[in-house]
Amino acid sequence: MSESQIPETPGAPEPDGAHHGAPDEAAPDTTAQDTAAPEAEADGTPDRAFIRDNPGKRRFDVFVGEHHAGFSKYRDVDVDGADAPQRIFFHTVVFDEYEGRGLASTLTRTALEQTVREGRRIVAVCPYVARWVEHHEEAAAHVDAVQPEHLAAIEQV
Repeated sequence: MSESQIPETPGAPEPDGAHHGAPDEAAPDTTAQDTAAPEAEADGTPDRAFIRDNPGKRRFDVFVGEHHAGFSKYRDVDVDGADAPQRIFFHTVVFDEYEGRGLASTLTRTALEQTVREGRRIVAVCPYVARWVEHHEEAAAHVDAVQPEHLAAIEQV
């Protein structure tokens, strides 16, 4: 199981760069780990956002209540010469209707923390993730530079 429940922060600014748009690949995979969603407020509005690793689709999904709000796609690789296995983050999306809530940052923080706990190094090909790690020095010690092998690996996805 890989889930993190994080209270929403309505109105929190979201750094530029997370792709916003229509639900591209939005349907959650039914094989995702732990499908329970947090309870909603009495008026039906979700009170929490949560992140779940979805290894079947090789992405971390963010949900607001029971609603899929976005994702961050990754590819796990073992590159010759690397100190540890790596996880390449190459595409992050928060759907338009969920913009401005800080979900991309919450999604990225949770995905990167889990990656480190799994003993993997971070490779930030996604422009949003790359900017995020530049502004969060706690992540710097866990990031490897993008190499041609990483770009070739995500072309195969």
